[in-house]
Amino acid sequence: MLVTEKQLPHALSRQKVRGIAFMCGAIFLFAVVDVIAKLVSTRYPANEITFFRMLFGLIPAAFIFRLRNNQRRELTLHRFFGHFLRAIMALGSMGLFFAGLPHLPLSTAVTLQYTEAILIGLFAVVFLSERFRVATAVASMAGFVGVILVSSLSGNHASLLGTGLILLSAMFGAGSIIQIKKLSRTEEPAAIVLYFTVIATIVSGVSLVASWTTPDTRDLGYMALLGLTAGAGQLLLTVAFRNATASLLAPFSYFGVVWAIIFGYMIWGEVITAQAAIGSAVIVGSALYLGMSDKRMDAGDGGA
Repeated sequence: MLVTEKQLPHALSRQKVRGIAFMCGAIFLFAVVDVIAKLVSTRYPANEITFFRMLFGLIPAAFIFRLRNNQRRELTLHRFFGHFLRAIMALGSMGLFFAGLPHLPLSTAVTLQYTEAILIGLFAVVFLSERFRVATAVASMAGFVGVILVSSLSGNHASLLGTGLILLSAMFGAGSIIQIKKLSRTEEPAAIVLYFTVIATIVSGVSLVASWTTPDTRDLGYMALLGLTAGAGQLLLTVAFRNATASLLAPFSYFGVVWAIIFGYMIWGEVITAQAAIGSAVIVGSALYLGMSDKRMDAGDGGA
């Protein structure tokens, strides 16, 4: 018994390290997804990229559902409108991000996407009736100062368009997260992921009537890889949260900016300016503070 007690902290430590490792793997895969999306974004419409992302993401999504659904619960859809609204929000976020990629450096686009965490804090006050905190407002304002620094609004039309699309993407993404919080009160996380993937695949498939470019074999392979990689990243994320707490893992999600800077330089020769670097640090710092603060609030509510 004494040996077990001595070994317990070490086992917990190994579990946390395992969670961090899976989290870092997931963030790397999501960075690869962004690279693939940027590669094909100049040749195909955003809705088509989104469709293939969802179509090939069905395989990992089904696997995640089986992995998490240990008790073999039957699938029910008693909150269809909630799932549908979440799918539309997430689709809008994804499509707008893909549409903005051709107009901005990869690192800029990824950094601006992190304003989603800032918007979640604001939306939660309005739509979830969460308590307004002055610290949230200050961190949010600081984050938007970072947006101004990163976007370098110098009048360049492409840059302005790309910035607007990515910020709209973050807004839809924040709405999607708010909807997930509502659904998670009664729905299993794995079921939410599976329903989203199925509904989003159908809706994005319908959108192909409006805009479609037949992909060649190579680009079809790219888009299949995009969907599978995104799904694999989601799978690693699921395993990571099984091994460590969200508050421990949250800071590692911001390595996505680092990967974007590295890939942007290696593939497209993009060099981040000092101003953009400062703005990125402000955005990431604000988002990280809000994310950690939200976890502390959740823990406090749970303890009460």
